[in-house]
Amino acid sequence: ELSSVMTQQEVVASDGTHQQPTTNNQEDSSLSLEELLYSSSSYHAIAVPVTITMILSALTVIYINTDETIEAGEDALSVYETFHPSSEASTAQNLGISLVNTLIMVSVIGAMTFLIVLLYKYRCMKLLLGYMMFSSAMLLGFLGGVIFDVAINKYALDIDQFSFYFFLFNFAIVGVAAIFWQKGIPRVVTQGYLIGTSVILAWQLSHFNAWTAWALLFMLALYDLCAVLTPCGPLKALVNLMQRDDAPEMPGLLYEAQLPREARRPGSASNDAPSTTQQIERPSPGSTEQPVGEDPVSCERPETLVIDDSPITGVIPLAIAKLYRLPLTEPVQTTDSFTPLLEDESESATNETLAQHYTTEQLVTEVEAVFPRGGGKIDRELDRNGEVCYIVKDRHGVVKRILIVDEAGRVLERRETSSDDTENEDNSIKLGLGDFIFYSLLTAKAAQYSFATFAACMLVILAGLGGTLVLLAVYRHALPALPISITMAIIFYLLTRVAIEPWIETIFQQPLYV
Repeated sequence: ELSSVMTQQEVVASDGTHQQPTTNNQEDSSLSLEELLYSSSSYHAIAVPVTITMILSALTVIYINTDETIEAGEDALSVYETFHPSSEASTAQNLGISLVNTLIMVSVIGAMTFLIVLLYKYRCMKLLLGYMMFSSAMLLGFLGGVIFDVAINKYALDIDQFSFYFFLFNFAIVGVAAIFWQKGIPRVVTQGYLIGTSVILAWQLSHFNAWTAWALLFMLALYDLCAVLTPCGPLKALVNLMQRDDAPEMPGLLYEAQLPREARRPGSASNDAPSTTQQIERPSPGSTEQPVGEDPVSCERPETLVIDDSPITGVIPLAIAKLYRLPLTEPVQTTDSFTPLLEDESESATNETLAQHYTTEQLVTEVEAVFPRGGGKIDRELDRNGEVCYIVKDRHGVVKRILIVDEAGRVLERRETSSDDTENEDNSIKLGLGDFIFYSLLTAKAAQYSFATFAACMLVILAGLGGTLVLLAVYRHALPALPISITMAIIFYLLTRVAIEPWIETIFQQPLYV
C-alpha cells in the first residue's frame, strides 16, 4: 500500500504572526500549488527506484534463465496450484482455472496479513521480527544463491565452492542487518537490499505459467483495493496501527524514499522556525462544536477524563476547559446560551455551562475545573520567559504537551524544535515492498514476450503510480498503489500484444513514406 501522511495544520510562528486557516471546503475543492509540487517531488523520489527494480527484474528473468530452470521453476510452483491449466483446454476454461487458483492464493495471503496485524496489535514483536528476519535471510541466501548458481552455470563463471558460499553467507547477513537493524548503515545500502529482495522474488514468481501469473496480478490488484480502503481491510488496520504515537517500528515492509529538503509536506513547519506553536482549537463566540482537523489531544480525549465522585480541581483558562469538556465548579455567566454538547442529565449544570456563548475575555479567564480522580491533569506553570503555560499530564505524571492561550482565546500547543530536530524530521514517502515485487513481476512477464510489451507496461505502471500520488495529495491518507497501475498495465499489455505490435511489424515490412 502507498503510505504517506499528508496533513494541513495551522502554524503560528514564535514572533506571534498568524496564518489564517483555510476552510475545509477550500482544502477539499482543489489541489494547491504546494500540494502539486510535493506530489511531483514524491513521484520523482519513488519512480526512480521503481524503474530500477522493474528493469533489473526484466533483465534477470531474460538473461539469468535457461530452459531447464524455467521448467524446474514451473514444476516447483505448480504445488501452489489446486487446478492445472492445460493446452488442450479452451481459453475460457484456462482463465477460470487460473482465477480459482489465484483466488485461493490471495485468500491465504489475506489470512497471513490478518495474522501479522494481530501479532503487531498485541506487540508480539519478537516473534514477528524473528519470522521476518528468518524469511529475509532465507530469501537472500537460498533464492539468491539459486540465481547466482544459474548465472555461473550459464555464463561459465570461474568461482570456487568456498568463495561461493562465503559470499552468500555475507550477502544474507549484511542484508538482514541493513533491512532490520539499519543503525550505522547507509540508507542507500538498505534501499539496495530492498530492491534486490524485490528482484529475487520477481524472478522466482516469474516461473508461474502465464495464465496463473496474469490472473494472480489481477486478483492482487483487487485484493489491495479491498485491503486498504474497506473498513475491515487488514492493510488499513495495519496502517492505522503503525500511525499511532506509541507504535513500534516495522522495518522490512516499506521502501522509504527521501524527499529533497525543499519539498515539504503541505502544512508542515518550515526549517527556519526554531520554536512553533500549533493551534489546537480556535474557540470563537458561539462555538459549541468539538475541535476538528488534527486531533492534538487524542491521548487525553474526554473519554479518558471521566469524572467520579471524588473530584480534583485545578485553575485553567475557560478555553482549555472547553477543549477538554471539563466540568466547572462554578458556572460562568453568559448573555446567550445554546444547546448543551453532552445530553447527560447527571451533568446538566456544568455541561450546559461549557456549551454556552462566550466572549474572548471569558475564554482567557481562568476558572476552576474538575479533573478525574486517578486520571490526567493540567498544571499552571511559568516558562523560562515568564509566560504562563499549562502542562498536560497523563495519570502517570508524564508530560504530554504544553498549551498556551493567546489574547484571542485560541488554545495553542507549544513545540520546541532545534535545528537538528528539524533536519531529522521525517520527510519521506513510503511504498510497500509488495508493490515493488508485483510491478517487477508484471514487467518481467511482459519482457518474456517482447520488448514492446515490456516498455508499454513499464511506462503505464509509472503513469498509474503518478496518478496514485495525485490522489494521495487530494485525499491525504494511505492509498493502494496496485489497482491503477496493474489494471492499466494488463490492458496495455493485451493491447500492445494484439494490436500495436502487429501494426509495428506491418510498418517494418511495408514502410510508409510521408
